[in-house]
Amino acid sequence: MKYLKISAALLLLLATLGCEKDEICLEEITPKLVIRFYNQNNPKELRSVLNLKVSIDGIEGNYENETIKTLTDSIAVPLQVNENTTRFVLNLSGDPSKGTEDNLDTITLVYLQEDVFVSRSCGYKTVFGEVQASLTSDGDNWIKFLETTKDPLEITDEKLAHVKIYH
Repeated sequence: MKYLKISAALLLLLATLGCEKDEICLEEITPKLVIRFYNQNNPKELRSVLNLKVSIDGIEGNYENETIKTLTDSIAVPLQVNENTTRFVLNLSGDPSKGTEDNLDTITLVYLQEDVFVSRSCGYKTVFGEVQASLTSDGDNWIKFLETTKDPLEITDEKLAHVKIYH
């Protein structure tokens, strides 16, 4: 009987020691571009937008004509990881009852990308360096100008805004 108890205890000990730690990714993954909207007349004041449609060339799913229907002063959008350029259209939806039409503005980001190993459970994430943002002028821009928060801009996380849009 004593032999059976010792064997059971050893078997339980070996089973416990043989378990591997759970592989759950708790680290940050590839960061999105964070955009904040500001008042063009008072550059330090945030200015929210309503009924904004975001389309990103080459990225389908949630960002294919997604309409942001809530009043917001910031958005986060993904960048393409298989190219060095992301082009997206911010469509400020018009109101037919007020006689206003949709106004589409195009922003292009050019960057260098680097894959960084995060951990065994997370794998790699892409960070973006030397980011340059430009606004395509179409004569009727609702976005008056934009600027990056740093020069040169690096997108390594989503903790702070990367691009400021003044409208």
